[in-house]
Amino acid sequence: MRKVIAKIDLTHIRHNAEAFIRLTGKPICAVVKANAYGHGAEEVVYALSNVVDCFAVSLLDEAKAIRVSACGKDILILSPPCFERDVIESAKDGFILTVGDVSTAKMLVETAKKYRFSLRVHLKINTGMNRYGMDNYTLGKVCKLLATTPFVFVEGIYSHMYEYARDSAEKQRERFQRACNIAKRYFPNCVCHLGATYGALLGEEFYFDMLRIGIGLYGYLPDGAKDLDKARIDRLALRKAMSVWAEVSAVRKCQNGGLGYGKERAVRGEKVAVVRFGYADGFLRAKENGVYGYERNANNLCMDACLQRRTGRKGAWLPVMLDAGATAKITKTISYEVLCSATRRAKMVYEDATFCGDRQSKRGGAKKRTTKTNESAPCEQ
Repeated sequence: MRKVIAKIDLTHIRHNAEAFIRLTGKPICAVVKANAYGHGAEEVVYALSNVVDCFAVSLLDEAKAIRVSACGKDILILSPPCFERDVIESAKDGFILTVGDVSTAKMLVETAKKYRFSLRVHLKINTGMNRYGMDNYTLGKVCKLLATTPFVFVEGIYSHMYEYARDSAEKQRERFQRACNIAKRYFPNCVCHLGATYGALLGEEFYFDMLRIGIGLYGYLPDGAKDLDKARIDRLALRKAMSVWAEVSAVRKCQNGGLGYGKERAVRGEKVAVVRFGYADGFLRAKENGVYGYERNANNLCMDACLQRRTGRKGAWLPVMLDAGATAKITKTISYEVLCSATRRAKMVYEDATFCGDRQSKRGGAKKRTTKTNESAPCEQ
C-alpha cells in the first residue's frame, strides 16, 4: 500500500499571484500558513519568492520552516506572541510580530530593552472578527507606548474582514480607515493592509497599501462570498493548483458479509475495488464524503482504505480530489478545510516550480523542474 499522491502545479500558484498583482496594482503578501493551505509551504514559497513582496504565517514554527525558502523576503507572523522566548526567537530571525493588545506591546518593549535588540511589528485592529486586535482607544495607548521606545519599530497596521457581505465589509473598511489615521500620526510610513482574496475582488477602496492573498493563490474564491464583481473574477482566471490521487490496491469479488464498515451488505460475486485512501488521509469517513467519484463508494471509509463499486486494474491511480470547492459543497464545509486536510498523509509531487535566484544558480539557472516519483503517473482509469 502506498500513500496518496498530491499533485501540486506551482506554475498555477504563480499565475494566480501574478493575476492578483495585475488586477490590483498592489504589492502582495502571500499567506502560506497551515503548510500553504495543504500545498506545501516551502515549495510554494520558493515558487513565489520572486513574485510577491512578503509572506504571512500563523505560527513561529511556520515562519522558521520557510525562512530559507523566502530568500530574504519578510515574514509576518499573524498570531501575537505569548511568551518572551517567542519574541527572542522571532527577533533572531527578523520576523515581523503582531501586536494586538497592550499587554503584548508591553512585553515586546520590556523584552527588547532587556536583551538590547530590535523588533519589527505590525499592529492588529479588531474591525469585527473579535479574534485578535485592538479598538481605537487601545490603539492610541499602544501607539504612544511604542513611539517612545527605540527598540520596537512599527512597520504596518492591518485587520481582517470576518464576513463576506459588502455592507459589512464597508463598515469594517471605515473602522480600519479610522485606525489607520490614528496609527499614521505616530508612524507615518506604516503599511496599511485590510483586504485578503475577498477584499481584492471588492474594489480599489479595499486595497490600501498591500493585499494579503490566501485562498486565491491556490485557485479558489472564498466560500460564500457575495457581491463580487464578475468582471474582476474573469480577469483573474484562477487556476486550481492541487489534485489528489489514490492507488487501487486490490480488485476482488465479494463473499458473504459487509463492504468494509457500515450497514451496506455485500452481494456474493459482486466486484469491488479497494482504493488506498481513508479517513486517516484527510477525507471524511461518511459514504457520501464528496471525494471525486464518491457515488461509487460502497460504504463508509476505513481508516486506510475505501471500497468502491467499480472494476479496475490493481496499481492504477484514481482521482479522489480535483475540486476542493465541489467536495466542500457536498460535505457542508469550506474549500479551505478540504485543502488543508487532503494532503495530511500524502506524497507531494510538484510540477514546474520556479525558484529564487540562489536556488536557480545552483541548478544551472533552470527556471522549472518537475519532481517525479517512482510510481507510474496517476491517471484516471
